[in-house]
Amino acid sequence: MAAPAAELMRTALRRSWQCNPGPCIPLGRDAWRVEIGGDQFIGKWVPLRRRSGLEAGLAAAEHVDAFGVGAGAPVRAADGALTVAEGDGVVALLHLVPGRPLHGGDPLDRQWWGDTLGAAHRTLRRFTHPHLTKFDPTAAVPHGPHIAIEPWLGPALRETAAAVRRIMVTDQLTYGVLHNDPQAAHFRLDPATGAVGLVGWSSAGTGPLLADLAAAVLSAGGPDAADGLVDAYLRASRVPRDECEAALPALLCLRTAVAAAEAAGCIHADGGRLDDHAELTRLAVLYTELADAL
Repeated sequence: MAAPAAELMRTALRRSWQCNPGPCIPLGRDAWRVEIGGDQFIGKWVPLRRRSGLEAGLAAAEHVDAFGVGAGAPVRAADGALTVAEGDGVVALLHLVPGRPLHGGDPLDRQWWGDTLGAAHRTLRRFTHPHLTKFDPTAAVPHGPHIAIEPWLGPALRETAAAVRRIMVTDQLTYGVLHNDPQAAHFRLDPATGAVGLVGWSSAGTGPLLADLAAAVLSAGGPDAADGLVDAYLRASRVPRDECEAALPALLCLRTAVAAAEAAGCIHADGGRLDDHAELTRLAVLYTELADAL
């Protein structure tokens, strides 16, 4: 199932958004940068089976954007629809959030990272959507022959998933809408205004808000590399510090084990790149440090 060519994207925009788009510049396999009337937008395509999840994420982005955090809000089609069918998929048009991605190695950027994630979570406090996927630690555990590449990986996945499930049952966690991929590359700092946005909401879901914070800390390189990020998040969000101290380590262990499984999958599929092997080694060391601290 392949994404449409740029010309098909332009045709969809003319027909359903009733506009005259300029060139569509590819931004990967299924997204384009589009100029319309002198302004910049993002055209996105996903397979039809992902339509409901995409529309839930677009609705969340629309909500966040309305509260002043740039989120790549959707431009609704002429009939008000969030997405429009195109071949065996659907097309969406999003506002482009100006600025550069955050840099995980920059201490100030890490503060903006945590602050913006916390602000996004806070704005979504009362937002609901029937097609947001619920966080399930057991379902997050991957399966397959690649897990056997590292003898520690299978037990780590099972044990951390069970630990997170116990915490979700026994502890009073703060729940809400999750971005699910709050890596630094999805944040945008506009040097002209100082505003920071958070884009890439197509995989949004619901669950303990600390699941997003764990993903951000892992993306930053782990707790030792995430100084400033966690404190900024706790100041901006509605998650109490004692909840973070109690539950974040287990969620971070799970995220680390799942990321290691993804690296193992790349290695199993085609031998992997040098980066995949290095990443798997790094994650194994990080997991051991995190698990020992539990």
